[in-house]
Amino acid sequence: MGWWPFSKPGDDAAQSQSPPSPPLASAPHDADFYAAHPHLSPPTSTPSASPSTVSETPTPATNEDFDPSLPRTMSCRAAFDSAFYCASLGGHFNDLYRYGQLRSCSDHWADFWFCMRTNNSYNGSDVKQRMVYERYREKELKVLSGPNSEEVWVRRKPGEEVRGAFTAGTGIEGEEQRR
Repeated sequence: MGWWPFSKPGDDAAQSQSPPSPPLASAPHDADFYAAHPHLSPPTSTPSASPSTVSETPTPATNEDFDPSLPRTMSCRAAFDSAFYCASLGGHFNDLYRYGQLRSCSDHWADFWFCMRTNNSYNGSDVKQRMVYERYREKELKVLSGPNSEEVWVRRKPGEEVRGAFTAGTGIEGEEQRR
């Protein structure tokens, strides 16, 4: 008998002969991770096309009405993972620790269902990109309308990225010179 309560005795042998599954991609190289958290993506990386993204081909750079800091694609897998984590025990623990109360996951689920509706629509890729862009723009305006971290911090502009922050020789030499 297998580990599953209603499995048959021969099921273990069939599963043990199957080839091993490939290892999962880690978060730093996962396009879905960067689709869900675009502010964490490195500036030089280009997300690879995956079946869970809304659009396979980016629009040309001549489209000047798009804000380049907002994404034009949305990963349904990443949106589901985010909503599921929000509703999980770990997500509730984070809410209690960070905010002192449980927070609603309805925005996460709304993003997931928006992605599913957009991804399965018969619209062209440019229309899908516009819909996703508008969704992210509305969320950005909602965040900026209330109290947020930009009251204290200034957002970096293109060309102001930090380079070599955690390389050897950064910051350590200054400490040694002060001693």
